[in-house]
Order: sequence, then structure tokens, then C-alpha cells
Amino acid sequence: MENQRKQPGKDKMNETYVNKDKTQSRNKADGNKRKKKSSSASRDARRREAAKRQRRVKQERRRRRQEELEAKLRASMLDQIPEKYIDFFPAAREIKREFVLHVGPTNSGKTYDAMKALRRAGDGVYLAPLRLLAFEQYEQMNADGYPCSLVTGEERYVVEDALFQASTIEMLNLQKYYSCAVIDEAQMIADNERGGSWTAAILGVCAEEVHVCMSPTALNLVIRMIKECGDHYRIVRHERKVPLICEKTDFEFPEDVQKGDALIVFSKRMVHAVAYELQKKNIPCSVIYGALPYDVRHEQARLFAQGVNDVVVATDAIGMGLNLPIRRVVFLEMIKFDGRVTRELHAEEIKQIAGRAGRFGQYETGYVSSLMLRDEIAEALEQRSRPLRFAAVGFPESLLDIPASLLQIIEKWEEVKMHAGYKKCDTKRMMRMCRAIRTISDDNHFLYDCLTIAFDDQNPTLYTIWKDMCQCEAEGRVFPIHMFLPSRSAIHSVHDDLDELEQMFKKLDLFYGYCDKFKHEEYIADIINRKNRISRAMISILAKQELKSRTCKRCGRRIPWNYPYGLCERCHRARRSW
Repeated sequence: MENQRKQPGKDKMNETYVNKDKTQSRNKADGNKRKKKSSSASRDARRREAAKRQRRVKQERRRRRQEELEAKLRASMLDQIPEKYIDFFPAAREIKREFVLHVGPTNSGKTYDAMKALRRAGDGVYLAPLRLLAFEQYEQMNADGYPCSLVTGEERYVVEDALFQASTIEMLNLQKYYSCAVIDEAQMIADNERGGSWTAAILGVCAEEVHVCMSPTALNLVIRMIKECGDHYRIVRHERKVPLICEKTDFEFPEDVQKGDALIVFSKRMVHAVAYELQKKNIPCSVIYGALPYDVRHEQARLFAQGVNDVVVATDAIGMGLNLPIRRVVFLEMIKFDGRVTRELHAEEIKQIAGRAGRFGQYETGYVSSLMLRDEIAEALEQRSRPLRFAAVGFPESLLDIPASLLQIIEKWEEVKMHAGYKKCDTKRMMRMCRAIRTISDDNHFLYDCLTIAFDDQNPTLYTIWKDMCQCEAEGRVFPIHMFLPSRSAIHSVHDDLDELEQMFKKLDLFYGYCDKFKHEEYIADIINRKNRISRAMISILAKQELKSRTCKRCGRRIPWNYPYGLCERCHRARRSW
């Protein structure tokens, strides 16, 4: 009985032992799990650390390989770049060249005298900064009985048995021999984008007699380059044949416009707006700006020169030697967009443009005026110009054979240190375009040919067409130009829309550049035919003297010619309230 009474306590004690055992078992199990987890975590950590080490090793190997490749690329590039830039042009080093340096201000007869020497030489080449100037000399040479061909990036008119050639400077053949060469506007040698073409022409043109026309700012730089080449030179100084006077009286537009005026603005939009205001006042005017085809610009210049039109409204294109009988240059704007930034005119630019005023034998005095800032213009005209210090060097084609991608070569070229007195041309455009097509081919020469097709790469439509052209050519196909050529009816349908005709013409320029570069001559005649039709349509529009006024881009309401914005005040306020 007594043992039976003690049984519940014993059971309770047993239960306690059992629970304790269970707890110990659980704790042991949990401990084992923790150990396993810890062991697993430790293994995972070791694996991660090993993976990190492996990645670091791979990255280090890649870095070393990249450094080795870059070192090889740099060494290959340095091997291709001679100690002196003159050695880029071995053919010219075989010739003892005689330079005649025509130095003077605008409108002083430099080009006139150089072209007389070219005629006397019997054969040679004229190298211009603009298509319009090349065309002007091409026409004049042929009219004077000297058969002359025209070669630019956008067209090629070959005259049978021609002994002379008029070209834009980029088209110079550095392997061809000429008795005489004329290099015009050589102060462009310092230009960040195009200056390399003047540097190459002076260092590399194969001619015994070379005439270089330039402003005084370029003289010392050009002399230093000629001495580097071991060639001889003599200087011919030119003075203005008529004085240039800066007017002191206020100028009001359009009330004070006179016959023989050249009104200067810096965009097509402003050219049209100013011309519209003149036409409203029944003042016939010519217009000259970069987007016009050169034959249309030439026709507009002819109408002004012959007195059919009283006034010319132009951009700074007239500053580059365009031969016009201008009595007075009037700056309606003093700010321009130079392709990168909007800025005030440099003193040298003011001199270049203002210097077009005055015409020996017609206007014995040239005048300069402005809608504003006359004091700044007068100061710029009196200011002593700073000599140019650096000649620009373009990307050397000899680097194309280096065993690396074209983009890598261009990027490494950017890192190359220039010799004293030289600077690299801007390669941003080349790199941007190269990135767009680098995957289509491994042939650097082919890609470089694509990059050097002349067109407005800021125009989205043209840029897309260009990429398609490059893709087709890389695949061995011809771009279907016939599908994009404007028909006669298409040209006629926009015959009153100058902007649309200009866009058509730009496409045709691109088609021509592509066909000329890759030798698809079967399309050339059709392209030229359509270019001529468009030019005639544009000439017809301009002859009507019915250009449109400036309008708001959003609502189409008319805005004043000198309104500083593209939107009218009402639309501008509405946009701000959105």
C-alpha cells in the first residue's frame, strides 16, 4: 500500500528525466544543426572567397592582357608616326618646291594674282575652302579658255583634256604631280575640324610652284612649315585697293537699306526672315547661305553682281572670298552658332566679313555698319590680329593598317602627343560615327571610307540613310538608291517649298558621295539630273521674291524677323503653364 502511494512521485520524476533527455536530445540536435549550418556557411564563405579570388585573378589577367594590347597598339602607332610630320608625305619630299606667299587682308587681290600664276604655269590645281569658290574658279577658267574640271565631295565634272582642276581642299590628290598649285584661305589651317586639310596641302602637295593665299595671322606658321620641308619661299604683300570705313550713324532696318548692301546674319531662318521684310518693301534681294546648292548660290550672286537685285542677304559664307560688288556690309547679328556653341563673333571673323565691302573700279570706298555694337566692330577692325600658333593635323590614314579596330586606333590617336607647333583635329565626329558602324566590318579601310562620305551627320534622316548604306556595302549589296531618288512629280509636288527641296538636295548629295566613294557609277547621271531639277525649282522660288515670314513653330502665328525665340510669347507662356 505504501509503495503504491509513492508511485505518482516516481512517475513524475521519471517524466522529468524523460523531458530532460528530450531537451538534451533537442539541444544536441539543434547544436548539430547549428554546427552543420556553421559548417555549411563556412564552406559557402570559403567558396565565395575562392570565387572572388578567381575573379580577381581573371580581372588581373584581363587587365594585363589589355595593357599588353594597348602597349602593342601604342608601339605600332608610334612606329607609324614619323619623327617629323613632313615625312607623312614622302612624294612631296622628292620635289624642291618654290612657295609664293600672298599675304594681305580681305579683298586685296591675293587670289586674283595667284590664279594668274596658275594660268601661266600651263597646268595645276586650285584648292578652295568652299564648293562655291571652287565652282566660281571652274567657271571663270573655262570661260577664259583654260579647260578646267571641278572635283568636290559632292560632285565631279570632268572636262575632256582639262589641264586644270578646281577642288575643295579635302579632294587634293597627294600622289599626283602638278606644275602649279593654289591654296586659298590658308588661315583655315588652325581650324579644329578642317584645318588638317590645309596642313596636308602645304606639307604634301606635289607641285614645284605653290601659291598660298592667307591673312597675315598665318604667315609665321606657314613659313615655319615650309622651312621644315626644306623648301624655298618668297612673300608678296597685298594691300586693300579701297579704304574701309566704319559708319558712325545709327542704322535702322529696313528703312536704311541701300543698293549695294550686304546684310549679314548667321542662320538660314534669319536669311529668310530678313529677305521677307525687304521683299515686303519691294526691295529685290539675293540670298546666300550654306544649305543652298552651290549653283543656286552662284545664280543668286550673279543677280546681285549684275544689279538685278539691289541687296544680298547672306551668312558668313560671303567672307570666304566670294567675289561680289558690295558697297556696304551691315551686321544685323553679332552672335553665331559655330556647330558646337553659340558665341560672339571673333575679331578676325568681323575683319573677314567686313572686308568684302568695297570694289575696286566700282566702289572706291567700302563701308561697314551694324544694327548694334558699332563700337565693337570699329574696335575689331583696328585690333591687331594674333598670329596663329598651331597647325591642325588630321587623322593619318597610314594608321589604318595597325592590327586593331578602327575605334581603338582613333582613341589611341587622341592620346598621342603632338609635335611642337601642331595640334590634332577634333575626332569626336569620327568616333561617334565609328561606334555606329564598327560591328559591320573588320576592314578599317572600308570603315574609314564610310566615315569620310561628306554629309550633314546632324540630320537624323541623312544619318539613318548613311548607316543603311554602310550596312549594305559591308554585306556586298548596293544600297537601293533608285527607290529613294525623287521623281519629277515628287519634285513638282513641293516646288514652292524651299525647305523640302533643300532636304531633297541634301539626300542627293549623300547619294552622290556614296556612289563616288564606292564606284557605283550607274547612278551618277540620274542623281545629277535630279539635282539640276531641284536647283531650277529653287531658283524659280527665289526669283519670285516671295519668301515666307518667320512664324511660331507651334501655332504658325507670324513673329517679327528679329524675334529671339522660335515660339511666340503666347505659346511660350502656355508651355510654361503645363
